[in-house]
Amino acid sequence: MILKCKLGFHRWEGCKCSVCGKIRNEGHDLSNDCEKCSVCGTIIENNHNWTSDCEKCSKCGKVRENKHNWEYNCEECSVCGAVRTDKHVFVNGICTVCGHGTFKDKTDGKTYKVMKIGEFIIMAENYAKKTGNHWHYEDKTDNSTKHGLLYDFETAKNIAPEGWHLPAKKEWEAIYNHLGNNPKKVYEKLKIGHSGFDTLYSGLRTSRGTYRSLGASSHFWSNTEENEKMAWHFEMSAYKHNVDFEKCEKTHGLSVRFFKDK
Repeated sequence: MILKCKLGFHRWEGCKCSVCGKIRNEGHDLSNDCEKCSVCGTIIENNHNWTSDCEKCSKCGKVRENKHNWEYNCEECSVCGAVRTDKHVFVNGICTVCGHGTFKDKTDGKTYKVMKIGEFIIMAENYAKKTGNHWHYEDKTDNSTKHGLLYDFETAKNIAPEGWHLPAKKEWEAIYNHLGNNPKKVYEKLKIGHSGFDTLYSGLRTSRGTYRSLGASSHFWSNTEENEKMAWHFEMSAYKHNVDFEKCEKTHGLSVRFFKDK
């Protein structure tokens, strides 16, 4: 039998020849550990699947500790969505640890989800108060239920509830830097999912009164002017899978996310 093995005719049981004991690089038993064969001990790196649970492999059940990300929400992992309870420390509706919570606008009674990114507590939903120059996407009121309203620049600068403000371009840039200082990395962290930002891709209204990009991009005003006619905004593109800073006419209608005053 050993002669047959020398001639290449092994009797394989998984990754190991039952006659001569030779090991091959296939047929490994990874049922107990995706990265270590229980028969021969071969190590296979980066083979676990932590997608559905940061701390438990969905293939072999192996566990690890302290891998969830509770930065944006003390009770929901921003990577895998795992949940836990009784971890928030709320003051006036906002957690002092992660910034997650809600804010009720006293002027119209509407409640908004809020979150914390870096040093900023921001609204996690588009503003939707009917005031100043505002529009429902395609003039359909049903669109504002999910997407909020679109405002021109002058209105956006002047309608923040008490204790909140329209962010400057440098504040959006600080968030960009905090999340990785890379257009695609920042997009991945902010897109719809467990981050809590709820991008929604609410489109815009042009100065000519036409609407575009619903489902394709989001555009959030900053309070920073470029010149008499133009101002800066923060853009997220579902098509390009990135974020950017763009200028547009102040008479455009864009979404608004207010930042909490410090």
